[in-house]
Amino acid sequence: MISERIEFSCVAAATEAIDAIGSGNSEMMATRAIHINVLLRGVPGPDARFLKTVYNDIGAEAAISHQAYFQEAGAITDVIVMGSIYQHREVRRILTDNPKFRGLLEAITRVVENARETNA
Repeated sequence: MISERIEFSCVAAATEAIDAIGSGNSEMMATRAIHINVLLRGVPGPDARFLKTVYNDIGAEAAISHQAYFQEAGAITDVIVMGSIYQHREVRRILTDNPKFRGLLEAITRVVENARETNA
């Protein structure tokens, strides 16, 4: 058996590689092959903790400050959400009916959907 590392520069490249091995549903799988990190600035601690929980629940990650994590009163933190295109879209689907997170979701979506990896 031979193995090698493979990287994809965009969803189109991932789709092409997945199609080449004869797999079905390559477009959905391709969105799982592209990882995008998004930096959010100035997020209230409770919102950051909740966002971290949602990302963790779907197998992705969010980095927040210790102050926010340990629920210090008045904590404001920057957040780095880390996940595949698919995972970011899944978080959007999960939280879409929650008006409290509309601004955060719009910010994340703007970065993910406008990333060259998503559209190339």
